[in-house]
Amino acid sequence: LGFEVFDGQASSSLSANIFVSLVVNAVDTVAPTANMGNPTAPNAGGDPFQMKTTLTASIPIVAGGVNIFCDGFTARTDLADVANVDIVVGSASSSDELTRLRILEDVASTDLSPKTASVIDTDSIESALMTLVLKGNHSYFAAGPGRNTGDYAMELDDLITLHLMEDGQATATNSKEAEVVRLLGLTGDDNSDSNGLDTDGYKLNGAFKFTIDRDEGTASLEPTAELLLACPFNPPRPEPNNSPLESCILRRDVRGRIFPARLGAVPTAMEILAAPGSARDSTEEIIDGVAENLIETSEESAFLTTILGESDYTKELAPAFARAIHARYQLNGRYRRAYWINPGYE
Repeated sequence: LGFEVFDGQASSSLSANIFVSLVVNAVDTVAPTANMGNPTAPNAGGDPFQMKTTLTASIPIVAGGVNIFCDGFTARTDLADVANVDIVVGSASSSDELTRLRILEDVASTDLSPKTASVIDTDSIESALMTLVLKGNHSYFAAGPGRNTGDYAMELDDLITLHLMEDGQATATNSKEAEVVRLLGLTGDDNSDSNGLDTDGYKLNGAFKFTIDRDEGTASLEPTAELLLACPFNPPRPEPNNSPLESCILRRDVRGRIFPARLGAVPTAMEILAAPGSARDSTEEIIDGVAENLIETSEESAFLTTILGESDYTKELAPAFARAIHARYQLNGRYRRAYWINPGYE
């Protein structure tokens, strides 16, 4: 079934549906051994070792319906089979130095389960520089028999960082950190409720949610109202009457694949060794050329200069570090990509 059937049938009110019903027939290979004393186990059917069940599903026809299965709870748990994420903390001027940095591997919480917090002690912004690496599974993204993923690329649509300026005691009474930890630990929603499919978004946990635009076929990451109460975006300067400073602040580093910047400021994130053209057409060989031709006046050098200050050391560090990341992760600009994130907050 395709567009010739469903074109023009989409409904935002979920009034148009496809109803699917199928019978699953399976043979129990364990019961003949485990239940010899009970010849009617595991059921009372004509064949005692045959099991049948009927599966039914109601699938709404909505605009952007091709995305419906991509934001369901089960699909999110399967994402780990397609991609994962590493976070590299610090900077390095060579591949050998890179091996000595703190690298958090496979940190993507695709099952939305609570994760143990990792504490990393650093004594400078340079040693706290974060590199976010998207690691697409080669066996999934590479073109091959039975697969049509050659034209797909991984994209970093949204990135929000949360800046806590407390003493790190999450158990302290009424601390912002304790509230953030509580919200992150709350159970998220599936994309359905008692009325059926929820098409406009759902909570990932108590702190973040997806907002979905079905007509545009896009989803965006947003903080929940509860998180915004504890950690606002761009809080105003305190009044001169000794108003307390905000100790928890949210910052958008990526929004809709764009690196935003406040008026008079510079972006707080960037993609390193980005594909010179379309990400879907990029290859590891193309990024090899980008890395080889990286110079001290590159965008990578300019970005690190905004963090570490103007110096020959910084200008030389940027291309060296980018090449070390490329060597470790085989960046290809399509499904293996890396981003630098400024850990500081101005």
